[in-house]
Amino acid sequence: MSNKDSIDSKIWLIKFCIKLLYPKLNVHIFLIYLAIKYRYYYNKGYLIAKNMNKYAIKTIPKNVILFLLKDHIKEENLSILLHKCIIIPYEQFIQLSVENFFYNDNGVLWITMKATPQQKRKQTDKKDKTSSKYNLNFFTSEIHKKLWSECKIESERIVPIIGSNLVKKNVAYTNEDEYLNIISSFGLDNSSDIEVSLHPLSSFDYSPKIAASAEVNLIVNEYDIENDFLKEVLSNHFEIPKIASENDIISIDLTPQIISKYNYKYLDLIESTRKLYFKCKKLLGDKVNGECQTNNNIVPSYYIVKGVTQLTLGENIHALKTKNKFYEVDPAINTLSLPLCPAGLKDRFYQLQEAIEPFLTGDIEELSSSLSIPIIPMLLLTGSIGSGRHLLVKSLAKYNGLNYLQIDCSSLQNSTAKQTESKINSMIQKAKAAAPLIVLMDNFDVFAVDAENNEDFRVMEYFTNTLTDLFENYTKHPIIFIALTEKIDLKPNIMRIFLEKIHIPKLNLQQRFDMLKWYASVMNLNLNDTNTQKTNINIIDGDNTEEHCLSNLMKDILYRVASKTETFVHGDLDTLMHFALRESYLKQTNCPTQISRDPNLCLIQEEDFNNALESIRSLQSQHLDAPKIPKVYWEDIGGLEKLKKELLKTIEFPIKFPHLFKNSSLKRSGILLYGPPGCGKTLVAKAVSTELNVSFMSVKGPELLNMYIGQSEENVRKVFEAARASSPCIVFLDELDALAPRRGAAGDSGGASDRVVSQLLAEVDGVASGEDAETSNFVFIMGATNRPDLLEQSLLRPGRLDKLIYVGPYTGLREKTSVLQALCRSYKLRPEVNLEDVAEALPARCTGADLMQVVSTARSAAVRGLVDKLNSGHVKESELSSDSVIIGVSELWHGVESFRPSVTEEELAYYESLQSQM
Repeated sequence: MSNKDSIDSKIWLIKFCIKLLYPKLNVHIFLIYLAIKYRYYYNKGYLIAKNMNKYAIKTIPKNVILFLLKDHIKEENLSILLHKCIIIPYEQFIQLSVENFFYNDNGVLWITMKATPQQKRKQTDKKDKTSSKYNLNFFTSEIHKKLWSECKIESERIVPIIGSNLVKKNVAYTNEDEYLNIISSFGLDNSSDIEVSLHPLSSFDYSPKIAASAEVNLIVNEYDIENDFLKEVLSNHFEIPKIASENDIISIDLTPQIISKYNYKYLDLIESTRKLYFKCKKLLGDKVNGECQTNNNIVPSYYIVKGVTQLTLGENIHALKTKNKFYEVDPAINTLSLPLCPAGLKDRFYQLQEAIEPFLTGDIEELSSSLSIPIIPMLLLTGSIGSGRHLLVKSLAKYNGLNYLQIDCSSLQNSTAKQTESKINSMIQKAKAAAPLIVLMDNFDVFAVDAENNEDFRVMEYFTNTLTDLFENYTKHPIIFIALTEKIDLKPNIMRIFLEKIHIPKLNLQQRFDMLKWYASVMNLNLNDTNTQKTNINIIDGDNTEEHCLSNLMKDILYRVASKTETFVHGDLDTLMHFALRESYLKQTNCPTQISRDPNLCLIQEEDFNNALESIRSLQSQHLDAPKIPKVYWEDIGGLEKLKKELLKTIEFPIKFPHLFKNSSLKRSGILLYGPPGCGKTLVAKAVSTELNVSFMSVKGPELLNMYIGQSEENVRKVFEAARASSPCIVFLDELDALAPRRGAAGDSGGASDRVVSQLLAEVDGVASGEDAETSNFVFIMGATNRPDLLEQSLLRPGRLDKLIYVGPYTGLREKTSVLQALCRSYKLRPEVNLEDVAEALPARCTGADLMQVVSTARSAAVRGLVDKLNSGHVKESELSSDSVIIGVSELWHGVESFRPSVTEEELAYYESLQSQM
């Protein structure tokens, strides 16, 4: 028999057997299917492969999953499968589809998921290592058993999968809820490296069916919630059928459609958690299909359908919720995967995470059991207001699936110790009722302190004993205490209760830049109207997602903005971004070409950031009780060219180009302006604050002096503390000779003036210390005085007010003319007026105040002439306005005739001799 006849005989035999087994099956189509399957396996090399495909499970946010699924699943099925689907590479999806041809439903393939043998071996080795770590013959940690042994350990799980070309080989992506369900069903630790294998379904009986009954239990949180509200949420959530498995965690977003009529009753719950978590404790199918439930090694999936499935609400349970590792954004406008914690705070976040990790996993419990006193997870987090302390703790709670309970220690304090103890006990009971959780004790610096700022030993001892009793007797679920305070140093007895102390320093330039990039990515900001954002799954689980989604031009702008925001903390940067968006919105709404369409809330330009910075500086000046400085520009100041150049070189360049002045030797602490009165010293200070757009504090020397001992020194400290808080800042000390006279020369009793001078010298020399030394606080001091010879000479040494600039009267015709032009900018002059002639008629040396007197006298003469016309009936009062005042030649000559010098020749000679001495 020939080879061809042998093949024909085999094919005939296969046809005959198939016809006997499946009479209605089209044999020819089935043979074509087998040939395609064989050729596909042969070309891919799968027929000789010995190792099965392993998939590393990784999590991505739901907005990215929605972006990937909407092209593969019909819109009506999207909400049913969104929370359950697993996304794998498209080629491997095709391979599984070939093997599992009959279980492909509208682009979704139902398969069996198993933990790989290597994963099981790794988990077993880890348990053995943990149990033998402390050879103390103790029982297994109760916390560990409660956290990871609630679910019955299963070996197989029925899940839906789809394929995507954006997924890397041997990687499977899912959301955080399904990730927790997978590791719970396989009995694995909640770690980040989970490997699974995917296999075809062994029977049609394991394909998803409609559940006959289901019981869900609320995972407790820190809020008291009515059952009616929970039933309403569940009813609205299952309006659209959902897929679930037994012991699954179900998260429900509290959208307006879900909470319905309870929208305004649980505002705090919606604002803080935005979700409710339930656990599906029981899930049963129809009795007709009950045979699929006989295999205890398989976790089937069911459809929960409202009106068909009998849904019951069980008792509340204590359990860990889903870990939220990503920041939640609106899927309609943002398809990026962003970390939960801003990049500028991630170092402190990981430090906190490392401190609480052993208490969550139960690793610390065996060591704690061997000690006479348990190890109490009490941490201290310090930082200034707006530094992101609350955000860090909230992010930490979400990241670990813990509840979050905030307690203000001011509310714990009471008039009697007994009442305070009662409130402490009430706080502990709330913590136990909402466990597992993090308890945030805000304003901890006022805790256990009496009205005289002395330590209350009774309250502190009761608090310590209560915590010790809690962790000796209650070990079911982890409870973490984190205290917040601005002060770094607390009372000694209070400090010793903390397991670890973490301080949030001021942000340096790179941290501020990272923070701004994170905000820009969250808000999906663009420099033009077109949305250029791209989603790339290859960078989804990286730490620098914002590096890839922002354009280089946007990053350059954000870097320049970061360089202008010295000493800005997290809260200030948050405000800056919102102010910039407001500026963009106002600019678009005021634009006449923008009427036809709505403003783009994602469009922003560099000028919007600059305007927002100006607004924030203005608000900071008001907050610091600094006087309002009128807008004065360089154009308003005539002459003083040398002074302008020196100020630009000394103040403006370090503010605009801080990266060029990192070397501290290039910096100067301050400038002293001295000279006769009326020459423009104060006017220059006002112009500096206006032109440089920085915080400005104008302080008169006598304002800081006080009759009470120590109060003057405290006033000096407050001025410089406020200046450092609003850096970059210019402190203008007017009448400096009254504040810092020569030490030892004053005849006051007690040497109060000498102490003020010493305090001022210490503040001028003061620099940031400790962890905050990384940030350069740009505080520049400008002093002004008429008598520099009376100043304390040590104030003028290099490193302090080391640059002395003499501001004298205007001498040349050109200078006097430029000053007159600057003074007359806001007035209307007649065409025949020639200011050079006016300047030439004045004395050779004139101060700015003298020239101002000439212009003021001329304007007064013009106003009197206008009033005379009004009285004579030549002009109607309704026609008069400020623009009606026009200064002519006669009025200016009237000012020249009434000119009286404010500084005599003898005084000018004294200042000139003083200039040579200085």
